[in-house]
Amino acid sequence: MSNNASTFRLRTEVRWLLKEDYSNVICIDDINLNEIHNQRKLDIILVDHNYLNSNLNENVIEIIDHHPLKNGSIMLQDPSKIKIEYVGSCCTLIAEKLFSLNFKMTEEIAYLLTGPIVFDTVNFSSSAGKTTEKDRQIYAQLQTYRPQSDNDLELYDNIMKSSADVTGLSVQDLLRKDAKQLSGSNICLIMSSLPMNYTVEDFFGKLKTLNDINEFLSENENTDGVIITSVKVENTVTKRQLGFYFKKIEHTQLIYKYILSEEVNLDLQERSIPINQARIKLFDQKNVLASRKQILPLMEQFIKDLVKSDIS
Repeated sequence: MSNNASTFRLRTEVRWLLKEDYSNVICIDDINLNEIHNQRKLDIILVDHNYLNSNLNENVIEIIDHHPLKNGSIMLQDPSKIKIEYVGSCCTLIAEKLFSLNFKMTEEIAYLLTGPIVFDTVNFSSSAGKTTEKDRQIYAQLQTYRPQSDNDLELYDNIMKSSADVTGLSVQDLLRKDAKQLSGSNICLIMSSLPMNYTVEDFFGKLKTLNDINEFLSENENTDGVIITSVKVENTVTKRQLGFYFKKIEHTQLIYKYILSEEVNLDLQERSIPINQARIKLFDQKNVLASRKQILPLMEQFIKDLVKSDIS
């Protein structure tokens, strides 16, 4: 896994799906990748990613991903080793590859692939807008290996409940649980997705002071700010919120103007917040089809276009 062993505890949905059997889970800090790289023994297959922020790009031999390509995405000489397709779940592409290789599928592996597919597509919810025909086809194919597959609504509910379990999680834990760092020459920020059904409004309501967020930013290379997204599903209806906090009011004003622009097209409606702080903003996101997968490139473009004169 790309998680550190110390943060694996935050992946409650993964832990639930594995049924508490973590003995075969290998975290990123369990292996010295640089040492294997120096020994010229390292081959990397990127799954659910198409770029690395490291010196290991040359070791990538294959990519399987469902995120848009961007500047910095790895290009391999053999195009057959790159599978980029905009499906709801990357596990759809993994299962498709296994089927194409005549892999001996088992009930257990079919179950482990089914879980992320139903979770990522919000159980094939039309309002979430994340399901493709290929997701449905591969899901149906997986079910032929699962005699007890008629209870997948319960499977989805259990994974969602596990993902939404915030018991004992601090403010820093909530931000750290699903975070991606974006860096540019003039600004660095983090995009954090909150657990399912835990809204940005809930998060801001949990804040007593800004110390917790500032501490989180300091621990992550003294990042300038954080964009926070959430999704809540009620009776198959998807609702999204977006919020942010920046240490400098200049950054707050710039990102505020950018995300409300027509080109970004998130259809945001600003909300009042339970904490009196001008550097915090909260919005209902009416364009519920725009998940973090779509918002992330917009934030990367903002970082790329930001020049020093804008914040001086």
